[in-house]
Amino acid sequence: MISLVVLLRLPLCVGAGYALSRVLGSVGMVDTAAYGYLTAALLGLGLYGATSTIPRAARSDARLIVSVVTVGVVLKVLLIGCLLALIFRDPVYFLLAGIIAQIDPLSVAALLKSSPMSRRARSLLIAWSSFDDPVTVLATLVLLAVLPSMAISGTNHAGLMADAGFGTLAADLVVNGALVVAAWTFARTIRHRRSGHDRLIIGAVGVVYAVAVWRFLMFGLAAAGLFLRPRSLAWGRWVDRAVQAALLAAAVLLGVLLGGADIDLAAGISLGAAAFAAQILVGLLLTRGLQPTDRVYLSLSQQNGITSIVLALTFQPIVPSAVGVVGVAIAAINILHFACNRAIARFPRLMLAVAGRIGGEEAPEPVTRSAG
Repeated sequence: MISLVVLLRLPLCVGAGYALSRVLGSVGMVDTAAYGYLTAALLGLGLYGATSTIPRAARSDARLIVSVVTVGVVLKVLLIGCLLALIFRDPVYFLLAGIIAQIDPLSVAALLKSSPMSRRARSLLIAWSSFDDPVTVLATLVLLAVLPSMAISGTNHAGLMADAGFGTLAADLVVNGALVVAAWTFARTIRHRRSGHDRLIIGAVGVVYAVAVWRFLMFGLAAAGLFLRPRSLAWGRWVDRAVQAALLAAAVLLGVLLGGADIDLAAGISLGAAAFAAQILVGLLLTRGLQPTDRVYLSLSQQNGITSIVLALTFQPIVPSAVGVVGVAIAAINILHFACNRAIARFPRLMLAVAGRIGGEEAPEPVTRSAG
């Protein structure tokens, strides 16, 4: 079980930021260059932390992982975006769908400490929650190119495209690719070194991170996390602590902006419910071949954290409603996740019935003692 302090720390940080905003105000903050670099730094830290922890054992399910983090993300964005754009008659919900479509790897790590999922399902969920983050970042950039009504105005936001368009997006992807190639070449060059290997890799991570934050090369930074990994186990613990700190900082910043934002409960709850439902549909569709109980847990695995929060902060200068809607949606999703997973843990017969239907079987009868 997760301790009460851990469970409440995000709401407490958001509340602290909200109180700070009410006292000091937050007018004009999102228009500063410092705000842009801060959100880019937080997002980059979360993305590197996600991809650098993908287990090597997950390679055995590479095809399934690729399908859930590509086809799965696109399907979720389309399902959420189409539904809410029709309901609210506003294409901005496609962008908000991209912001909310990923699964938070930090929440998954906490969940798996007590989850009954099989080893294969655990490995899949870790990889899914880790690499769908950069894919959703890429999806939001594509949506900025597709939706001309959401073109970026101004150039304060650190490295973000100065105007939306496929030419700019293509150039941005080329630069991301160049960063990945440079990082991969360096890692390959020093892979056989016995002394100083980790120091060189850590230095390379620092350089790649700085360049990525400066030019908003988030996809390149995330991809570099797959191979820019020191051998020391201590590095993973340091990265985890840094990402945890970034999450809390992002939560405080979210609270600061919520203090001056128009909070839209109806839109936020609708976005959260749609995202949770989309995960159920996509999770069941793309995990055929796994055990039925694993498919149930995977379909109910939608949680949101650092990437959704920081993406909302990042796109707040572009879409002023982002924080007021996404903040509510994150709360709604995490409440739904807690309630649904607690229900199937509390009522095993419900879990057996759902798993039986998914597997095309009747739910097994509970074992009873014979009268004789």
